[in-house]
Amino acid sequence: MSTLLGKVAFITGAGSGIGRGTAERLAREGADVCILDLDEEGAELTANLVTQVGRRAHVVRANVASAAHLQKAAAECVEQLGGLDIAVANAGIARGGPVLELSQKDWQDQLDVNLTGVFLTVQAAAQQMVKLARPGRIICISSLAAENTGAGIWAYSATKAGVRMMVRGWAQELGPAGITVNAIGPGVIETPLAQGLAGEAGGAIRTGLESRTPVGRVGTPADIAGLVNFLAGPDGEFMSGAYLLMDGGLRDASPGWEADESAMEERMRHMAAGEERRRKMQPFLDDRD
Repeated sequence: MSTLLGKVAFITGAGSGIGRGTAERLAREGADVCILDLDEEGAELTANLVTQVGRRAHVVRANVASAAHLQKAAAECVEQLGGLDIAVANAGIARGGPVLELSQKDWQDQLDVNLTGVFLTVQAAAQQMVKLARPGRIICISSLAAENTGAGIWAYSATKAGVRMMVRGWAQELGPAGITVNAIGPGVIETPLAQGLAGEAGGAIRTGLESRTPVGRVGTPADIAGLVNFLAGPDGEFMSGAYLLMDGGLRDASPGWEADESAMEERMRHMAAGEERRRKMQPFLDDRD
């Protein structure tokens, strides 16, 4: 049975990874999807997945660090797809580095996308939901890093911990309008953003990670999409203000593994690929007009 038939979903960072997996899952459940991303090519690929299951898709190139972009995108979503019932604030970036070296630019970009971008997404979507006077569901993607941190990743962790707290406040404010707000904390998920952590199938990083994860594997976008679907559907109606960790038990697992030379070489390859993606997308991230 299609649990979201007639609903419209508004998803940021939907051009790849968790965002793409969520768009595909919600479409399979009956929702039309407004796909937001800086990567137009990736967004169009996601749109094709949505239309292949018989649902409508609308692509918007938008920078979540820009209030103007998100206000325009939310209005377009309503105009093109007839409503806005579900919002998934998924877009995020990672800028690691030690406190003695991390640049203010890298710090600020993370704040602008991972924290301010979530706020602006929720604000724009909730304003449309209130205007339409119908119930809504908002799901914000936080991280296991909101609970666990360490050298080099503390800045990312700070932004994701902030999402957890904002969601609790928003649940209080928006509940009377019939809008629920929840957060999901993914662990290590096989996405472009997390390649350096998840590694590749059969590789040294993946093998080490699987050995210390209680369920014996890394997460997939489909795992997170299933939880989003629950929160967006009828069974999630009474849940609001929650932070739901989905990490295969990794949070409480013993370290139990040290990267060897082959794992370090693999990680360096993934880091280089990540830097190339960052170089390609940075001009679009900096464009907020």
